[in-house]
Amino acid sequence: MMPWEESEPKSKKEGLEDNTLIFFASDNGGADYTFATTNAPLKAGKFSHFEGGVNVPFALSWKGKIKPHTIYKTPVSTLDIFSTIAAAIHSDLPKDRVYDGVDLVSTVNKNKEAHKTLYWRSGDAKAVRSGDWKLIISGKTHEEWLYNLATDKSETTDLAQKNPEKVKELHLALQNWEKGLVNPLWPNLTHYEFDFGKQKYFVDL
Repeated sequence: MMPWEESEPKSKKEGLEDNTLIFFASDNGGADYTFATTNAPLKAGKFSHFEGGVNVPFALSWKGKIKPHTIYKTPVSTLDIFSTIAAAIHSDLPKDRVYDGVDLVSTVNKNKEAHKTLYWRSGDAKAVRSGDWKLIISGKTHEEWLYNLATDKSETTDLAQKNPEKVKELHLALQNWEKGLVNPLWPNLTHYEFDFGKQKYFVDL
């Protein structure tokens, strides 16, 4: 222990810990298209909507506010970070809009479901997860894949042909969600094509 640490008042240290909310997360999975990393056993990686691209570690720490060693198994989103911070600082947010995120501190402590449905879109590529069911739609080839993540986390078995009603249900959910979206104000990276020698990789699937 350094001398300055010994002389620092204990109460100051405790005060900092008690008032510090820490997030640990990643915005996407590893860039497997570089062939330098893998997200196995999850499928694909960065720029895709398969689990290797969207399923990442997410940790939250706040002494005295979140019970230590809590494991929350329901999917959350980085969109929750804004709402969580707003609640932590008791911010009075504008009431003229809908917020996609939830207060994770309250949600985790009460063991409530953060999101019934999660949505993703990159250009024409899109995906929706409702419960354990996940539908992924290719923007270029218009292919569709349906997975049950409860039994197939690695997304190896496409169930779209066997479950047309579930595909229809998730299509409708996506359509309703997209009604509230606006066009991005910046160029879309998913329009580009990467060539790493072994294969051409279209990032919008």
